[in-house]
Amino acid sequence: MTDDTETRSGPVPSGREVIERVITATGEWQLQRTGSHYEIICNGVFLMASYNRDSDRALAALALRGIPGQGLRVLVGGLGVGYTAQAALEDPRVERLDVAEIEPVVVAWHRAHFAGLCGQPLEDPRTMLFLSDVYDVPLRSGSYDAVLLDTDNGPGWLVREANARLYGPQGLTGFLQALRPGGVLGCWSAEPAPRLAETLARAGASVDVIEVEDRIAPDRRGTAWLYLAQRH
Repeated sequence: MTDDTETRSGPVPSGREVIERVITATGEWQLQRTGSHYEIICNGVFLMASYNRDSDRALAALALRGIPGQGLRVLVGGLGVGYTAQAALEDPRVERLDVAEIEPVVVAWHRAHFAGLCGQPLEDPRTMLFLSDVYDVPLRSGSYDAVLLDTDNGPGWLVREANARLYGPQGLTGFLQALRPGGVLGCWSAEPAPRLAETLARAGASVDVIEVEDRIAPDRRGTAWLYLAQRH
């Protein structure tokens, strides 16, 4: 953990075991367990869980499926549990995977608890980890074949207000310009985000909106939305 991390204790939510609760520069983070599953709460809001596997993996798999060529370079915004990174690395055409994660505590939890669930993507020699907000990663024009934003809960359900800039015209245009022709910007959202689709279309991309079934609780199915914008 970083020097500015402060550990707090508090009440245990019903049916959950709190493994760790910390205050960092980016907010209050809590790791909890329910049965065999892990959940991450940020600033009192549910952020991600180890049972949210299918849609995270689909974000990478479906985005890469539409990209031609070999020697692909991919940027993932948000390490989380690691499913999106894992699915990207499973495409043998991926030559380089950059992962931007703003919160060192999430990286520590990934290494301690999640890595075995998703094939230890940070240990793959193709992977480079950036401890950074994905918004602040230097982006050269045409430097990536795919940019995958598995960041926050999507534009309409933000845990950190600072993440709104990721989904605004300036942020999305910057990510699209970082793509090679034919590249794909993929955005994960916990709920429909029509304004996101409109902003991507106005930026000149063709946009596919895909509903993906996933678990929203250990014993309950739900839906996530993937927005795949291809640069021409």
